[in-house]
Amino acid sequence: MTAALEPRSSQAPRARSVSPEGPVPEQVWEEVLATAPGALPTQTPAWLQCVSAVDGHEDSSQLCQTPDGRRLILPLVRRRRGGRAVGHVVGPALDTVAGLPPGWGVGGLLADGGTISADDVRLAVTALLCRRALRVVLRPDPATAATWAAGMPAWVPREPRMAQTVPLDGGFDSVWRRFRADTRTRVRRAERAGVVVECDDTGRLVPAFHDLYAKSIARWARRDGIPLSIAQRLAARREPARKLPMVATMLGPRCRVYAASRDDRPVAAIVVLYAAHTAAYWRGAMDAELAGPCYANYLLHRVAIEDAAEAGCTAYHMGDSAPGSDLALFKSRFGAIEQHYAGFRIERFPIGPMANRVRDAASRLLRLRQERG
Repeated sequence: MTAALEPRSSQAPRARSVSPEGPVPEQVWEEVLATAPGALPTQTPAWLQCVSAVDGHEDSSQLCQTPDGRRLILPLVRRRRGGRAVGHVVGPALDTVAGLPPGWGVGGLLADGGTISADDVRLAVTALLCRRALRVVLRPDPATAATWAAGMPAWVPREPRMAQTVPLDGGFDSVWRRFRADTRTRVRRAERAGVVVECDDTGRLVPAFHDLYAKSIARWARRDGIPLSIAQRLAARREPARKLPMVATMLGPRCRVYAASRDDRPVAAIVVLYAAHTAAYWRGAMDAELAGPCYANYLLHRVAIEDAAEAGCTAYHMGDSAPGSDLALFKSRFGAIEQHYAGFRIERFPIGPMANRVRDAASRLLRLRQERG
């Protein structure tokens, strides 16, 4: 079910000031980040600059000030359904506002001091709803799930999600001991098999990642029974070829590509993003026939997790997984804890449900055609 946008509640806390439609001054953003040690790499102004550069969005982040003077930043980007020529009144009503778009991780609320309350969420969401966008999509930091659940209006539908995060407290020696025993064994087997992991933050390993990603697309197509050409088009929409090179260039040392090779041949690769005190596994790709038998992915994440711990990070975020899936099991082997949270979609018209029905119908038609040969 999709909720319609509702007017400002008279019970919501009032903001002293609200930036109209972003962007938030970078100096202000950096000042807030400096007091929020748990901030994710996807909650930084540099990340929104990447989203805007690659996908053509506009930074539309929101800055509020609470009654007690704290600053709240809600990272957002905007994509217009219509052009600016439609006028100042109609134009904003055609906006789609996301925090953040698919493929770009989570957004959520940042606050002076690093801790948010349910009142902070209510204040920020109330200000957001006054912007009268056609659609608002929010994916908050999973670590703040309970606060968002308490602060979000009850009429807004929840989209259940699950993320997984490896806590890095105690240093890497402690983290290593929290790996499952069979995971430590697989890491050692990868090392004995001659798997070598290389890390780069200049973009040099991006071509290797792209080659492996093409192999991953082919594997997913076979798994899901989708023609390769369709799988490639879908992947190109979500992960255009320019995306990773541009992110690597714009973020520099904050974007690391790890590649695992055997006999000088890359077999698996991952991309890890860095904030001041957190790291996040963002993308992965592999040649399954070569990487699987030598446990290359286990060694990749072992090296990336150790690097994050040595850099002083408090957490290694591994992203969303479907509960009970093979991917969720894989992440749990490194000591990743489950974080159940919700995304939120607020629409003036039921665009989301209609789009879902169209996608479901297209999938059924494709399966029927395949069955009929």
